[in-house]
Amino acid sequence: MVTTHSPFFVNSLKPEQLWVLYRDEHGYTQAQRTADMTGIKEMMEAGALLGQLWMEDYFDVGNPLVNFGGSKRDKSQK
Repeated sequence: MVTTHSPFFVNSLKPEQLWVLYRDEHGYTQAQRTADMTGIKEMMEAGALLGQLWMEDYFDVGNPLVNFGGSKRDKSQK
């Protein structure tokens, strides 16, 4: 297992190898494999790279994990 914030590293992975961590509506950490996300495999077949899709916000899952323990949405609601 490797964690990264590098889209360049992510570009070298296959959708079956990449899991995205996010917070659900109750604040619990969840994981979803990019191979199971709608449209990801099709966009890669058309030439896209996973790192590019990530940076362009195509990984549409929950709230992104942030270093200070809450999501961006949680912080703006306070």
